[in-house]
Amino acid sequence: MPAQGYAPRPGPPPRPYPPYPGPPAHAGRTPGYVAPPNIAGPGPYPPAATPQRRSSGAQIALAAVLVVALGVIGVAIASPESIRSALPGADTVATTTTRTTSVAASTTRTTTSSAASTTRTTTSPSVQPVPTGEQALSGNPILQAGGMAKQVCGPPGYPNDGPAGEAFYAAALPCVERAWQPLFERARMEYDTPKVMVPAGTVATSPCGTVSTEEAAAFYCSSNETIYMPIAGLPESWTEGRPLNYLSVFAHEFGHHVQGLTGTLDEGHRRERRTGGDTPAGLELNRRMELQVQCFAGMFVESIVDTGGPFTRPDIDSVRRFEYGSGNDSPTHGAAANVEGWWVRGIRNQIADCNTWSAPSSEVA
Repeated sequence: MPAQGYAPRPGPPPRPYPPYPGPPAHAGRTPGYVAPPNIAGPGPYPPAATPQRRSSGAQIALAAVLVVALGVIGVAIASPESIRSALPGADTVATTTTRTTSVAASTTRTTTSSAASTTRTTTSPSVQPVPTGEQALSGNPILQAGGMAKQVCGPPGYPNDGPAGEAFYAAALPCVERAWQPLFERARMEYDTPKVMVPAGTVATSPCGTVSTEEAAAFYCSSNETIYMPIAGLPESWTEGRPLNYLSVFAHEFGHHVQGLTGTLDEGHRRERRTGGDTPAGLELNRRMELQVQCFAGMFVESIVDTGGPFTRPDIDSVRRFEYGSGNDSPTHGAAANVEGWWVRGIRNQIADCNTWSAPSSEVA
C-alpha cells in the first residue's frame, strides 16, 4: 500500500485565506509529508507494514517532504526527562521515569529494556478500554474532551542539524504532552509518552520499515510508538526556518500517536483493508485520518500563541501558508484547500471540530 503524505506546494495559495477564527470567548498506509515540487518530487510510497500494536497494527504514519543529507543520526526521546542517543556506537544509559496517566483503581505497569526502565502508573476512577468500530472513529470519547489549555512553549532555535534537532524536539515533546494529557484524562483514556527519533541522514530505519527522505519527511511508527522527524525532511527552503512550522508538523505526527492510543488508527486501517486501500473508498478513509491530525496540529498551534512566549497571533498566518503548501491535491491527504481548512478548524481549539469521520465526502476530498 502507498504511504500517506503531504505534497507541499510552495508559494502563496491561488485564493485569499478566509478569516481565521480566534480562540473561543497500520497495516495501513504511512501518514506523512511529501517532497516539495521544486526540491524533489514525491517519492514512491513504502509498502504496508504488518500489524503489531494492540492486536492490530504496526501502522506507520508517514509524511514525505524532501530529499537531502547523508548518514543516519538520531535521538530517541523516551520521555521529557530522558533522552537516549541513537548515534552509531553511542552508549545507552538506563533511566527510570514515573508517569501518571489518565485518571482508577490504581494500577502499575513496569516495562524494562536495556535502554530504559519505565514505571507507568494509572490512577483513574475508570479508564475506558480502547474503543473499536464506529466508537473508535466518529464516536471516539477523545472527541468529547474539549480544548487545549494555553501554555508557553518555546523550543530553542530550530532543527537545522542533528544537535539542534535533538534539542528542539526534546523541548517540544513535553509541550505537546501538556496539551494532550488533560484531554486523555477528561476522556478517561490511557495515555503514554511516544519516543522521538531525529535522523539527520537520508534513511530512517524503524520496525515499520526503512524509509528514506525521498519517501518521507516525518512519520509515525505505531509498533514502537515512535515519531521520526528527519532533519533532511524539512528544508529551510520550505519551512523558512520558522520554528512554528516545525512544531505544526511535529504536532501532526503526534496526532497519529493520539489516533494510535485511542483506537482510530487500528479501526481506520481495518476498514481500509476491507475496502482496498487504493479504491476511492479506501483513499477517503485515509484522508479522514490525515485531515483529522491536521486539525489536531491546528489545536496545538493555537494553544501556544499569545501566551507570553515567542509565538504571537501574526505567526498563525505564516503557518497557514505553510500548511496550504503542504496540500497538493493528494489522493491520500486531500486537496490543498482541505489540508489547510482542517488545520484552520483546529485553531478554534475544540476537538469536537476535528471529527472528520462525520464530515461529508466533499470536506475530505
